[in-house]
Parts: sequence; structure tokens; C-alpha cells
Amino acid sequence: MKKELLTVFIIAIAFLIPQQAIAKKPVKIGVLVPLSGIAAQGGMELRDGIIMAAKEKKTLLGRPIKLVVEDTRVKPDIAVSKAEKLVFKDGCKALIGVFSSGVGLALAKNIDRLHVPFLSTHVMTTKFYGLHKYVFRSGQLANDQTAIGNVKGILATPELRNRTYYVLVHDYAWGHDGGNRFVSLAKKYGIKVYNPNYDKAPLKTTDWSTYISKIKASGVDGIYIVLITTVIPVFVKQASEFGLQKTCKIVSGAAPGVTELEAAGKNGVGIYGASDWCWDVDNPISNAWEQRYWNMYHAIPSDAACHAYVGAMNLFRGIERAGSTDADKIAQALKGVAYLGPYGIVYISPKDNCMRNDAVWTETRMAPSNPYGAKVYMKVIHTFNAAELGPPE
Repeated sequence: MKKELLTVFIIAIAFLIPQQAIAKKPVKIGVLVPLSGIAAQGGMELRDGIIMAAKEKKTLLGRPIKLVVEDTRVKPDIAVSKAEKLVFKDGCKALIGVFSSGVGLALAKNIDRLHVPFLSTHVMTTKFYGLHKYVFRSGQLANDQTAIGNVKGILATPELRNRTYYVLVHDYAWGHDGGNRFVSLAKKYGIKVYNPNYDKAPLKTTDWSTYISKIKASGVDGIYIVLITTVIPVFVKQASEFGLQKTCKIVSGAAPGVTELEAAGKNGVGIYGASDWCWDVDNPISNAWEQRYWNMYHAIPSDAACHAYVGAMNLFRGIERAGSTDADKIAQALKGVAYLGPYGIVYISPKDNCMRNDAVWTETRMAPSNPYGAKVYMKVIHTFNAAELGPPE
């Protein structure tokens, strides 16, 4: 009898140990961000926001979270290859991040083969709306939301609304989409645009003097830029050297990040734009998040990091809501998921898999005394509610 009981006990232990080991295996999430190339600074900020969220969340489904980070270099083919490695070799159950619309669209094109949910924290192209059951956005405003915010901001700001705008964009999917959205809305609301077909600058552009000369020669008194934020310090420095900012106001289709503003210095003052968040947002959740970010990174709280943090929290909520790492269950659970964070409730619409949230209209100014040592900051002028920016539910 004792032998029989001992045998049963040994079998039970042998069965339980593998189950306990499986239960403690981490939930792996693939993080795709540019860590080299033109958008490296933005990519590092996205990565840091996602890492911060994972450290605070700690576990999913009772298991530790393991982030596996890969550098996309802002190249669609490399991003797809890295995604394949994350899914098929590393065993990641979801993908998050991505800075570029071109990269985001390339991943979406391959998502059936990858067969995991993909949540972007930065892609702004309007093509992401309802693109695929596995493709989601919870991050920076989309191009239509940004354009609506910028047009509303221009109309509400006396020194902006009667100007004629020269439109300059980066020559790829995001830039074209952002330019088209602004031009269309400007026409609808009576804002004058000098060049409705807009100028398209190659991504490799480092000398902006040719474009700045054209803008100056046109006689306009406003500029609408849809440029990757890392080039903004160079653009505004050269614009200042040409004396352009003495006569022109700049509105941006992408808010310059904190690092870009510090690099631009006084040349970066006077840029207007709509964005989800900046560290001038004043509410208890935002203020507490800023302090935690500072404690972790000893850096100026970054809007890109904040968007990524909130996007990661929404992804984590989706996984927990699904109660599983099954792709279809997570994708279904992400529809309608919401997170209350630094810029209010961020809700992923089941209608199109893209977020709705409040946002701010800002102007860059020299910073008042602040605990982060920032010299230039985005001053909140107005807060838009989610319904104002759409799309309608």
C-alpha cells in the first residue's frame, strides 16, 4: 500500500512540475522600433515608454512580461524580417511599437502570415483605420485627427487664421497623407494654401535651404510642415538663418519631441501643433507619470514615450481581458479596450481598431523653471475632447 501511494505521489509531482514551469514562462512581446537611422531618437523614446509600462505592469496572466526589442532602422523590409524573427524564433505573442507609416503598412501586409496582434504606438496614416482584425493603433494622433486639431487651432488663433500657408512634407506615405488631410480641411474651412499639391522632400534631405528659399520667394506668411520630428531642429535653424521666422508662423503635422526642442533651442520657439500629450498637461495622473518617468530615466518626460506607455497598457489590458495568448482572442479583446492614463481615457474603437482620446493644441515656448531642466516646451493652449477630433463612432 505504501509503495502504491508513493508511486501515485511521484507521478503527481512529475505531472505538476512541468505545469508549474509552463505557468511561469514569460509572455513575450515583440517591440519594433528604430534604434538607428533618421528616427532613432523617437524610437528610443517609444522603447522607453513600453519598457516603463512593462516594469509597472510586471505580469500578464500570472506570468512575467518579457520584451524582445528589435531595430527596424525605419526600413519596411528589415522590419518585416525582424517581425518574423520575433514571432517564429522568439515566440512573441504580440507586436508593438513602430515609428513609420511605411513600416506599419508593410507589417500589416504580412500580418496574416505572422498571425499575431500588432499594435502601433506611433503610426499616423489614416490607412490604419479598419485595416485588419489584427492591426491596432493606440498612440500618436492619426493624420486626420492631427489635421482637424491643427485646423481648429489655426481658426481659433487670431495670429494664425488669416495667413497663407506653404505646405512642405516628407516624401513617403505619412507625409503625403498628412499633407492631403491638411489641404483638404484648409479648403473646406477657408484657410489659404499657397501650394495645394505641396512640396515633397526626400527622407534623406539634410540641407533645407532650397525649400526655404522657395518659401521665402513665395511671399507666404505661414508654413505647414509634415516632417519627421528629428529634422525639425535643422529646418528651423536654417529658416532662422534666412530670416523666415520673422514673417512666417509654423504649424506642424507632428509635434516636435522634447529632444528635438532642446536641440532647436530658441529657433524652435513658435511652432504650433496638435498632439495627444505634453508635460505641460496638468492633472494628477499626468503629473505622477512625469515624476515616475523622470525617476526611471532622468530625462525630460517625452510625449512619444507617453503615447507608447499608454499603447502598451492597452495591449496588456487586451491580453488580460482575453485570458489567453491566443491571437484571435487577444484581437477580439482589444476591441473596445480602454486605459485611463496621463491624457485621459484612451479607447480603442471596435469600429476600426484605432484609438479615440482627448488631445491638446500647443505652442512651443521658452520653458519656465521646471524640475527637468527643459529649455523649450510645448505650452498647452487648448484641450480638444475626443469627439471633436473623431472619427465619429
